[in-house]
Amino acid sequence: MKIVSIKSKLPVVENHREEICDENEIMIKLKACGICGSDIGNIFENSSKPTNKIGHEISGIISEIGGKIKEYKVGERVILNHHCPCEECHFCLHGNETMCEKFTEQIEPCGLAEKFKISNWIIGKKGIFKIPEKMSFNEATMIEPLACCLRSWNKIQIQKKDSVMIFGFGLIGMFHSIIANQKQLETIIIENDDFRKEFGKNEKLSHSFLNFKNTEFEKYNGKIDLCIIANHDIACLNVAVKVLRKGGTILFFGEPRANSIIKLDMSLIFSKEIKIITSYSATNKDFIHAMEFISKNGIDLSKFITHEFKIENAEEGIKIAKEGKKRIKVIISANK
Repeated sequence: MKIVSIKSKLPVVENHREEICDENEIMIKLKACGICGSDIGNIFENSSKPTNKIGHEISGIISEIGGKIKEYKVGERVILNHHCPCEECHFCLHGNETMCEKFTEQIEPCGLAEKFKISNWIIGKKGIFKIPEKMSFNEATMIEPLACCLRSWNKIQIQKKDSVMIFGFGLIGMFHSIIANQKQLETIIIENDDFRKEFGKNEKLSHSFLNFKNTEFEKYNGKIDLCIIANHDIACLNVAVKVLRKGGTILFFGEPRANSIIKLDMSLIFSKEIKIITSYSATNKDFIHAMEFISKNGIDLSKFITHEFKIENAEEGIKIAKEGKKRIKVIISANK
């Protein structure tokens, strides 16, 4: 079977032996895998959350079930949370489930493989979810990133009519904008890519779209309640500190590259009582919340998919995801 591996900081399609499904595991036949910004960081750069495995925004069909597994059936359309917390440790009991020592990858050989098996840990923790009947496999890959976004909003306090400035307008920035609109916030998007800004305007995803390089941020100083860093450019932090209102919040969502260092004026952070909050990944309840959010708000996820490649052409697809123009979400499909 084909899988996509990381070799010398490049994605490589290669053949791999098929995994053997034991009596406590489930085998999945991949249908679609979204390419995430964290995948790009792990392949081409030094990630702050490194892994050798590509692919976690995955959907597929159950193709084989171990003899001791009773709650699932062959042929079911599913997505999964590729890492699940124990729900019992200090971190879990304090609401920091994604910091749990058990919150580690539990699929082999990786998500971007024609077939992969799911460990009994994920099965036991109910990290497998049936795809809604009218949702396509491609659309289902976006449940995971939306779940991550929704979890982050549980960490902040915001009120209707407050203002939010979102730095970065890839799929993650768009999801944050949709959530902000649902909460009736005034949104300002900072993005340099004209295609993404035009998409956002057409979809009415924000009130204002600004260019990071040319924007005069002084007029926003002290007027923004929430800044969301939805990219890996930590330089946005210095802008956020200035534009935030007293008592404002920075939601640091985009994964910074390893050893990212920046100078911040701590006197401003202290005197303005600015809160800096980070958020990583999602729990099972966030997956459920994401599916409910999509249904309740009638979100058409297909609009965000700009490119689709078969797994044998994954190298090209990942390159487009990294640096291609006119792209939002790149999907790698298999077994279609």
